[in-house]
Amino acid sequence: MLPRCPICGKPMVVKELKCEEHDVIVRGTFEVPPYVFLDEEDTKFVLMFLRARGNLKEIERLTGIGYFALRGKLERLLEKMGLTPIDTDEESTEADVFRLLKEKKITVEEAIALLKKRRGGEEDGRVAK
Repeated sequence: MLPRCPICGKPMVVKELKCEEHDVIVRGTFEVPPYVFLDEEDTKFVLMFLRARGNLKEIERLTGIGYFALRGKLERLLEKMGLTPIDTDEESTEADVFRLLKEKKITVEEAIALLKKRRGGEEDGRVAK
């Protein structure tokens, strides 16, 4: 399923569902959950994350991928799915971004995007007072 129109880039909409076995068709406009559009690699990560009960240290142990790289992957998945983390501890999340950047697990552009997102999307990166 394509998440966006290949011509204009706007989100695609599901208009019809069909049961092949019984030839039943339901027409309308259907919302699809954000995980439907994840690629295979992202889907595998989400399934592993769920099987590990959200324990990134366990995934680190199983895969050999560093904790902060996994944390960065999780942040990118949240962004890709349009989800906002529940985490409200801004200082620790900013420290994580800088750690990921220092360890070259994310690019400067990704770090800036994460910090802007956490700070409310201010253009210059400063928090509005």
